[in-house]
Amino acid sequence: MAVNERIRELRKHLKLTQRKFGYNIGIAQGHLTGLESGSKRVTDKTLKTICSIYGVSEKWMRGGVGDMFFKASAEKVERFTSLFCKLAPDFQNFVQQQIEFLLELQYKQTSGKNIESKSNT
Repeated sequence: MAVNERIRELRKHLKLTQRKFGYNIGIAQGHLTGLESGSKRVTDKTLKTICSIYGVSEKWMRGGVGDMFFKASAEKVERFTSLFCKLAPDFQNFVQQQIEFLLELQYKQTSGKNIESKSNT
């Protein structure tokens, strides 16, 4: 499977339209259509942005190696969940905001662009 096919597979896995997926990574729907069809070349910057925004393994995106998404170890998830559940609701909201901030910072380091908040609060 080529990189353009993996982009399409990721977008469909996330149940996003081309418009929404493209918006989140800072490209127009028409450009994304070209990337998915293979008529446009996928740049390193675009790949890194996709990986940063959606938590996708760059090895998987480039060559289909390994799992699609980064995975935290079961121990880390269990420890985080245990600690998070002990927090009062206001502190849980604070932790959520800090995680969203870190994700945006990670994205900015990759692409230098801002993203819309994905907060459900």
